[in-house]
Amino acid sequence: TETPHFTRKELQSGVRLACQVKVKQDMDISIPDEVFGIKKWEATVVRNYNVASFIKEFVVQIPEDMGYKAGGYIQIEIPETEVKFSDIDIEAHPEEHDSPDKFKVEWDKFNLWPLVMKNSEITERAYSMASYPEEGRDIILNVRIATPPWDSDKNSWMDVNPGIASSYMFSKKPGDKVTISGPFGEFFINHSEAEMLYVGGGAGMAPLRSHLYHLFNTLKTGRKVTYWYGGRSRRELFYLDHFYELEKSFPNFKFYISLSEPLPEDNWKIKKDINSEGDGFVGFIHNCVIENYLNYHESPEDIELYFCGPPLMNQAAQKMGEDFGIPDENIRFDDFGI
Repeated sequence: TETPHFTRKELQSGVRLACQVKVKQDMDISIPDEVFGIKKWEATVVRNYNVASFIKEFVVQIPEDMGYKAGGYIQIEIPETEVKFSDIDIEAHPEEHDSPDKFKVEWDKFNLWPLVMKNSEITERAYSMASYPEEGRDIILNVRIATPPWDSDKNSWMDVNPGIASSYMFSKKPGDKVTISGPFGEFFINHSEAEMLYVGGGAGMAPLRSHLYHLFNTLKTGRKVTYWYGGRSRRELFYLDHFYELEKSFPNFKFYISLSEPLPEDNWKIKKDINSEGDGFVGFIHNCVIENYLNYHESPEDIELYFCGPPLMNQAAQKMGEDFGIPDENIRFDDFGI
């Protein structure tokens, strides 16, 4: 039952899950150094804008540097509370979108406003950081609201509690206090000279932004890096200008995007290939990577693959890496079930 949690290399070296081992003799136990650096803080909300219809950029400030690695995560504590969606502010990020009420149409369409989240006991949830170490005491998260399942027969939401942590964070306003702990994580950058391929979607942007900002803004890496990010429509894309700026500054970095369901008002100009003019591709992001990049790559098996996104995207990206011969130890992902 533990083998799916390890790479072939880890299994060959004897790595085991502590919860699965029956101790019958003396044994050595290795505990990562970072475990001893975990702390808890009262953090202050700095800003909390929507960057996509159902995703917020949730930014808090802690009283001291956390000392984390790019790709790490924190845990946030949710107290006993009740959140009415009708009280949630979904103002669009002014640096990312042209209208403050841009996302109201989607919330109206799906009738999210009557939903209520009730939490009866203190709970903790893990969230990957979008921030990177040089951003200091500001901790940035990309949080997707977790709604109840949809009842197609009744054409309404099922009578199930919305996501406890996401509802809680969506309700917070600048100046509010929240409790977080960290750092945690294992989705870190492998320091080699190999080419790096990043694939992301939705709130999976978070740890990939952390990696890429650290690679270029801090390390000034010379490694070849490509980042492929997918969204449903143009409304669901964010941080684009940040990555276009990285492209201008670093010729070894390329950024490609794809829409799975472009809207007529998107005026989406489809690229014919990675070198042609246009806004981006159309289709699921892993298919775009295969059809426009990996199929033409001379040695895809030498790439390091990093990915984070919705579960189906993660499964497809994992299979993509395996199909192109990338070894298990060079396939890294952050699978937080978004």
